[in-house]
Amino acid sequence: MNDASINTIAVLTRHNLHAQQVVAALRAGKHVFCEKPLAINSQDLDQIIQALSSSAGAEPDNESLKEDIAKPLLTVGFNRRYAPFAQQLKKFIGKNHEPLVAHYRINAGIIPLTHWLHDPEQGGGRIIGEGCHFIDFLTFLVGEPPSSISANALPNDGRFRDDNVQLFLTFPDGSIGTIDYLAVGDKTFPKERLEVFTGGKVGVLEDYRSLELVQNGKSKKFHSRFRQDKGHHGEWVAFSRGITETKQPPISYRDLVGVTRTSFAAIEALRTGEKITISSELTR
Repeated sequence: MNDASINTIAVLTRHNLHAQQVVAALRAGKHVFCEKPLAINSQDLDQIIQALSSSAGAEPDNESLKEDIAKPLLTVGFNRRYAPFAQQLKKFIGKNHEPLVAHYRINAGIIPLTHWLHDPEQGGGRIIGEGCHFIDFLTFLVGEPPSSISANALPNDGRFRDDNVQLFLTFPDGSIGTIDYLAVGDKTFPKERLEVFTGGKVGVLEDYRSLELVQNGKSKKFHSRFRQDKGHHGEWVAFSRGITETKQPPISYRDLVGVTRTSFAAIEALRTGEKITISSELTR
């Protein structure tokens, strides 16, 4: 943190440490790459927003968090939006697409109840800790964070901990999305499948190994020639370019904050059984 020759910090620790380390790095004037999740509770997220605003030399309001003002830069390891097939799917949908319907199924597999990720104080649970990946991907496709969320889960029965969950998301443009995050399946089955329907088009992304695009009665299929690519390289290319060239964060702060708040709202929706509205403001 105090080494002037280092301009970028990568936060790769357990989840409960992310927020305090992000804040410390921003206050030290460093660019920050934080592995997901950005924070595991609202208080930590608010501290990060405050640190971003302070690093810009302004009070924490929506104007001071515009990407052309806030420096240094912060990004989160939402790598899937940088996968080559993800970029191709986004281009296929089009910049000014009509509202979409997306279904994202994740065969996450079971982990021991004693795993630190299940600990709400250390890992935040699997929905906050990993489910944010898939909320972000739908946010990437739609172009803005969700406006509401409702949730259902299978009974835990002493084997699970709220990790067989169906999330239903709505977006400001009218788009809707479902995320099925499942621990009850067989891990040998492919992990992720996404189906998107919009404007007479269908896109099917199969575990980041194949992509099918359907339009006007014609189907085009693409397959990864070498390996599965979930965008890990692409996210670092984008972040490096932001630091050295564009001076802009690769993922907007509105997306980072909105996705993180949505993950918190998912837990609230599970607990209450109610539909939860998500704030669109960067600060509250």
